Order: sequence, then structure tokens, then C-alpha cells
Amino acid sequence: MITIPLMGNRPLSHRFSYSISPLYELAASLHTLAQPTPPEHFSPWIHEKLSHFQVVRLMKDWEYFLPLFRFAIPDSFDPYQTKGVMAVNDQYEYFVTLTTPHFLKSLTKALDAWNAHHDQPEVADDLREDPEYVKGRFSLFISSYWQLSFESNWEEIAPEFVKEAERIHHSLEDHASLSDLLQGILPAIQLDAEQLTLACPHKGQTHEAQKLILYPSYYYAGEPLVTVKDADVHLLYSFTTPSAPTKNAL
Repeated sequence: MITIPLMGNRPLSHRFSYSISPLYELAASLHTLAQPTPPEHFSPWIHEKLSHFQVVRLMKDWEYFLPLFRFAIPDSFDPYQTKGVMAVNDQYEYFVTLTTPHFLKSLTKALDAWNAHHDQPEVADDLREDPEYVKGRFSLFISSYWQLSFESNWEEIAPEFVKEAERIHHSLEDHASLSDLLQGILPAIQLDAEQLTLACPHKGQTHEAQKLILYPSYYYAGEPLVTVKDADVHLLYSFTTPSAPTKNAL
């Protein structure tokens, strides 16, 4: 269990915030595309997207990188660190300047999960032999996917993020509104207005965190995901599908 102390004389925005990243949403869409049995409400979109991959000649690259998205979203897409990465030039620059060790580390969880269920993929062999090649090919694929395919999707769903951001902003006006919002996302979260603490479920020892950062997602269709990074709690959730039992990470 993680506890977050509230400050009675400070605005709730000092302890709670949110982050929206187009680049993370792109990665979430690839995570959904990589599922063998994707959510039914995404089926028409997935059929259209995979057909379009054939048209714009991205299918070969997609099959190559699919193992990196089947079981996880690489940490290099973390919405907190990519929230300012918008246009295709920004995205390409982000991955070009990302160090190779950081890039390799961001793929570890995804590859370990893939290898637990399947034979080692070609991309894993290439990462071991020539990580710079894979990194360059990866950044080109992501930039091409945005420019040729996903940018129009982002323009369509961006107004939905504006609505969700407004909902979060209004919830920070008082404890009751915040509690309603958080329990709607993750029912196990408990806000104690008298003791001025928020308790969030998480595996491991009980400890205190400084902030809770919300990450609303349109294309992420998994369970609400709680992670701890440094002194903050991060809560990723879908705002387009019903909430599911919580999944803990890290």
C-alpha cells in the first residue's frame, strides 16, 4: 500500500496532476494492434490500420517490432517524459537523442515477457549484435507510423483528451470530487479527508509517496496500471473502457 499525505492548507493540485502525451498514445495504439485478441470495440480500427500498413509499406517493419509491443509498452514512451514531444520532427529527434543504453533498457520488460511465451524474435538478436541499427530502424518506424498513419487518429481523439483533462481539473476543487474521480478509475483507492491521506494499492511494503500523476489513455485498453517511479505514483488508465481490477507494476 502506498500513502500520499494531503496538505490541508495547500491546493490538491500540489499533490495530484495529470500528463497527456501524443507519443505515448501512439505507443498505446501499437500495443493494442499487437494483441492476438484485441478489444472488440477496436476491431474496425485495427482492421483498417493493418490494411493501411500494407498500403504504405510498413507491414514488414511492424512484424519486426511487434514483439516489443505485445506484452508491454516500452518505457521510452513514458508519458511523463514524452509529454512535450508532438510533431514528427520532435519524435524523431527524441529517439535520435535517446542514448542506446537507455533505449535497450526500455525494451527489457517487453522482451522478457515475449520470450516467456515465444521463441526469441529477430529483433532481440539484432539488439544484441547491433543495437544502433535497431534504434535507428525503430525511430524511423515510429516517425513513419505517425506521419503516414497515426497523426489523423490523434487529431480525431484530441478533443476527448481535452474533456478528460477538464474532468480531472474540476475534480481537484475539493476532496469529495477527487475521491469520486479516483474511485471511478480505481475503486481500491481510498481518500481519507479527516486524516488527510490517500491510500493506493500496490505490491510490496507500505511507504509514502509525494504525488499521484494520472495518465488517461484512449488506446490503452488494459487494466488500470499503478507504477512507482522515484517518489511519485503513476496511474495509467483507459477513459474509453470500463475500469478493470488493478494491475501493479514495479
